[in-house]
Amino acid sequence: MDKPFFDHGDFASVPLGTDGLSRRLLAFGGGLMLSEMDFGIGTVSPAHAHEAEQLTYCQSGEFECSVGGERRLLHPGSSFYAAPNVAHGATCLKAGRLLHVFSPQREDYKRAP
Repeated sequence: MDKPFFDHGDFASVPLGTDGLSRRLLAFGGGLMLSEMDFGIGTVSPAHAHEAEQLTYCQSGEFECSVGGERRLLHPGSSFYAAPNVAHGATCLKAGRLLHVFSPQREDYKRAP
């Protein structure tokens, strides 16, 4: 049975290189996974693709994002969808946090980088 409740401190924040980029797993169950990524100004998440579909919500900051070659500005309250195997990435213009929902779960997020 999947765990029904999670607290913010259940999972450690994992630094991902330099530039203030870090990831924290927030919750997972069934085929879904929720995580957050904190970005320092100027941090780049290079274009990449994966088998999971992804919804991303901008909680704070400002980001230039690309999905499938289309570019848009993400600000608090805006979001994007990346279908499976569609390249997407972000450049942080103002330090902030993105929330990610994945389906199916990304097993690599359950392991330290």
